Amino acid sequence: LSPEAIYLRLFAPKKELTEAELTRLIEVDFDREVALVATTGAGTQESVIGGGRYVSANNDRRAAEVAFTVDGRYRGQGIASRLFQHLAAIARGRGITRFEAEVLAENRPMLAVFARSGLAMERRREGGVVHVELTL
Repeated sequence: LSPEAIYLRLFAPKKELTEAELTRLIEVDFDREVALVATTGAGTQESVIGGGRYVSANNDRRAAEVAFTVDGRYRGQGIASRLFQHLAAIARGRGITRFEAEVLAENRPMLAVFARSGLAMERRREGGVVHVELTL
């Protein structure tokens, strides 16, 4: 990912993942956490171009934090919106009624994905971060 994509997702620059961070990203339990990826190409030419996940809260299994990352070369093509639709459908089937997200205020494309989702949405800005709650 580009430095910009990493910054928009993690709120900070980062050059490498630790072993623990990498493990956290690739080992998904599919009980309280669901991760989906979008790919392009096939076979040895297949590569991940985007991903989305939700993690349900420990104390409230009806709420989950949702987040996305899309390779900059593929932004604006609806990838995050499609991932969001699939994650929302899976979450509803598991009894989750609310998604929450922390989005950098400058990340207008991600805020637009949420706004165009058709879901009831509440937004609250705290400094440079927008807290979003979406009712599933």
